[in-house]
Amino acid sequence: MENELFTVGIVIADKDEYVHIDKFIGKDASAFEMQGIFGHTADIKANGHDIRVRTVCSGIGKVNAAVAATLLADGCDMLISAGLSGGFGDAKKHDIVLGTKFYEHDFDLTAIGYKPAQKPGDNEPIESARELNDDILKKFPFVKSGVFVTGDSFVSSKEKHDFLKDAFNPVACDMESAAVGYVAQRFDIPFVSVRMVSDGADDDSAATYTDTLGCDAADRWVKLTFDWIRSL
Repeated sequence: MENELFTVGIVIADKDEYVHIDKFIGKDASAFEMQGIFGHTADIKANGHDIRVRTVCSGIGKVNAAVAATLLADGCDMLISAGLSGGFGDAKKHDIVLGTKFYEHDFDLTAIGYKPAQKPGDNEPIESARELNDDILKKFPFVKSGVFVTGDSFVSSKEKHDFLKDAFNPVACDMESAAVGYVAQRFDIPFVSVRMVSDGADDDSAATYTDTLGCDAADRWVKLTFDWIRSL
């Protein structure tokens, strides 16, 4: 990485997840507010140079995440979507997962001939920055990667789980990553999404998610995100 100040923007949706930021961003972080969205800024050491990190608590859902990402994008060199997610396949509770492609699973124009999640004019899904993903997987080989599906609903039934699995074969589902990725694409900013599996996106997901919020591993995704940034 070159010597100029590199700025990373991190979008975290839920205030119950955002509370862990204080442990890792550093004691010199300063709070800010923009358009009613609060966040923090800090310069952290990364291999002998400073990286500026700007975190925001966007609020839950695609619209909130897109607004926050847009406000962050001007002046950022990278955008990260981070937090908890539902898991699919071999992605189990407390696993760290990394998105490669992102679909808005609740965007549906199939009635007029489009594929599930396909938007007019968009023939390919949103993708994260491959070189950044490769770097994360090299440094943290236990991380699992694959497709993320994003939608404005908390997936909490086996029926919805099975539908998403059959339609997209994802490794995880969340409510923000595709929206942040879409903004990053529009601004031509590299993007990654780092999440920790909190539940199985099934009939037991509400209870399992709540349990994860209070467990000792609740901040594992934050630690990995900051460990990676400091390695750049």
